[in-house]
Amino acid sequence: MLKILNELRTNTRENGLKYAIKAMFQQYGWKIGVAIFLYYLIRDVTLYIIIPYFVFKGLMQ
Repeated sequence: MLKILNELRTNTRENGLKYAIKAMFQQYGWKIGVAIFLYYLIRDVTLYIIIPYFVFKGLMQ
C-alpha cells in the first residue's frame, strides 16, 4: 500500500492530481476505488459515530 501512495505522490508532483488519479485507476483498476471507499468509510464512522458515542457516554455517567 505504501508503494501505491508513493507512486501517487510522485505522479501528482510531476503531472498533476488529475493525471495521477487517472493513472492509478488505469494501473490498479477497481481495487483503488475500493481502497478509497473503505478509507473514507472507516474515517467517517470513527469521527461521526464512535467518538461522539464515547463522549456522550462519558457525559451521562
